[in-house]
Amino acid sequence: MEYKCDKFSYRPSATVIIATKKKVDANANFEILLFERSTNTAFAPGHCVFPGGTFEEPSDECQEWMDYFKEYGVSSNQLDRLIVKEPNTKRTNPLLSTGKIFSREISLRITACRETFEEVGILFFRNHKTLKKLSSTPTFGEDFEDVNFDRVGWQFAVHKDAKQFLNLCRSLHVVPDLWSLYEWSLWRSPFTAEKRYDTVFYFVSSTKKPTLLLEHSEVKRAMWKTASEYLDLHKNQKIWLPPPQIYELSRLSKYS
Repeated sequence: MEYKCDKFSYRPSATVIIATKKKVDANANFEILLFERSTNTAFAPGHCVFPGGTFEEPSDECQEWMDYFKEYGVSSNQLDRLIVKEPNTKRTNPLLSTGKIFSREISLRITACRETFEEVGILFFRNHKTLKKLSSTPTFGEDFEDVNFDRVGWQFAVHKDAKQFLNLCRSLHVVPDLWSLYEWSLWRSPFTAEKRYDTVFYFVSSTKKPTLLLEHSEVKRAMWKTASEYLDLHKNQKIWLPPPQIYELSRLSKYS
């Protein structure tokens, strides 16, 4: 799915900055997840990036999600908490003001959850218990690692067919934890780029470090380091960071 703006086409996408508490360090109190993309990937091979990927309208913005949310007991008020009400915030970028079946602020969070599970095996979810305890503070849903399921098999299935992410949630009797994803920033690819994206960056934090399951056709390796450590590695040409990652890590280094 693409939309045109200023004569150029941009694909919607979503990225997640995942921060976890660092146990002992005099200079920083949290670490951030980055992974190095495989050299076989079509986009940004060899770059170190946050988890995320492209919005898939048939799977991320389908009526089946609304039907499932209603069936599960997600209220309209809970979904409304995800939507920025105008005129409180004026967005010049149309990325989050579009959406055919429901708000793009909901569907892009679904994209972020799906892509994070597909790439690194982290499942953001809420069950009936934690759905009742929504907080404005971004955290992982409680017990997010305590679900016993075939993570390898489901990751493969979601990688092959994005619609399987809804089936995964149904099988586990959970919903994606859209409420823990805090909207952090919006990025647009330069018009000179071969592939152009409008990307929303979300931020989520946790007191514990989740177990990763890397999808090796896309992910070469994953790292947990402080923002400053990543910037130093890039400066010394040990890793390669795209401009959005450099900027956001520089912002985050101020909060360490």
